[in-house]
Amino acid sequence: MLEDIEAAQQRTVMAEIEEMIQTTPEYADIREALQSLNFIPEQDDTDVAIWVQPDLRIFVLLQMNLGGGYAGYRVGAYDDLDSQNGEFSGYNAR
Repeated sequence: MLEDIEAAQQRTVMAEIEEMIQTTPEYADIREALQSLNFIPEQDDTDVAIWVQPDLRIFVLLQMNLGGGYAGYRVGAYDDLDSQNGEFSGYNAR
C-alpha cells in the first residue's frame, strides 16, 4: 500500500515537472521551480543540466541552448534507467 502511494506521488510530481518545463521557456525559471521542489543539481553546466530528487527517486535532464533555454529534456524515475536496457528516450523541446 505504501509503495502504491509513493508511486502515485512520484508520477504526479513527474507530470507536474513535465508540464512546467513545456510551459516555461527560460531555464532560470525552471531551475527555481526545481529547487522549490527539493531537487538537487547534480550537474548544471551551459550544455547539460541534471537535477535529482532523491526522496522521490526522480531525475530531470535538460539539454541546454546557448541562449538560456533548452533544446530537449527528459523527466524520469531512477527505476526507468534500470529498465531501459541502455536505451535512452528523451523529448525535444518546441
